[in-house]
Amino acid sequence: MLSAATFGIYYLGPYMANRMSMLLIYFFENLSDIDLSKAGAVLLLQDVFFRVLIIIGPLMLLLVAASLAGYLLQVGFLISGKPLQPKLSRINPIQGAKRVFSTHMLSETLKSIFKFLVVVWVSWSVFESIIPAACELMDSDPTTVFPAYLIIGFRLAGLILLFLLIMAVSDYAFQRWQFEKSIRMSRYEIKQELKETEGDPQIKARVRSIRQQQARNRMMAEVPHAEVIVTNPTHYSIALRYDPSEREAPHVVAKGQGLIALRIREIAQEHEIPLYEEPWLARQLYRTCDIGDTVPVDLWQAVAKVLAYVRALDRKKVMVGV
Repeated sequence: MLSAATFGIYYLGPYMANRMSMLLIYFFENLSDIDLSKAGAVLLLQDVFFRVLIIIGPLMLLLVAASLAGYLLQVGFLISGKPLQPKLSRINPIQGAKRVFSTHMLSETLKSIFKFLVVVWVSWSVFESIIPAACELMDSDPTTVFPAYLIIGFRLAGLILLFLLIMAVSDYAFQRWQFEKSIRMSRYEIKQELKETEGDPQIKARVRSIRQQQARNRMMAEVPHAEVIVTNPTHYSIALRYDPSEREAPHVVAKGQGLIALRIREIAQEHEIPLYEEPWLARQLYRTCDIGDTVPVDLWQAVAKVLAYVRALDRKKVMVGV
């Protein structure tokens, strides 16, 4: 609004000063014809009011337009009856005291006091510098008074506008920092949001653990159906099965490392499944194959040697049994 007033005075000032000068000259030249009775004074005031309204009307309309534009730029076109709804919290003295003595209200109050003091200081500095010139204007022609006052007003408005512009930029930066700080979530709130959106991490970990255990149990149940266990000998265990009626190549039915590898070997020994120690092949199968995957083509030859060894053992057992 101050910016609109400043530019309004700059562009409309000459028109306003000229019309005000003409108005003063008109009344000074017709003082003898003015009726100073009670009724005449009322008519005179009405006449002056409408003449002045015509002079300052464009500036007032400009200020109204600036006020509406500022509101629309900040919040848009919004009509709401919510602020008119009765709320007990508005008359609650405790809530009112909290609002009055809040950090936000204190900062706004200090900013308002600071702006007021600076505006007063700027205004006084301008007025103090023009006191000699203003005294000389008392004896000047009316046509020169208003242009002079117009220059003074424009100078004053420009200085105040410059100060408020600096204040607005600083206040915007402060308000943005304060807003971003207020919407930050605490560590506890982040944990709660994760629980609400993705579930409790502890429950998810427990569910994942149960699923892994179930998958491990299913895998261990397939070990007795394997033909051979390729070992590292202690770090890795890979259970292989080959049935031409199922697949054209051997596939992995179980694999493990560490304690799981040890458990696979124990089950294999319980069901008399042969163990074949080949560290290189065990590591390659563990890295390249998941449970249920067919052995890669580049490992077929190595696996074929293992299966040939197992089949030879089976034939030997059959012959010994005969």
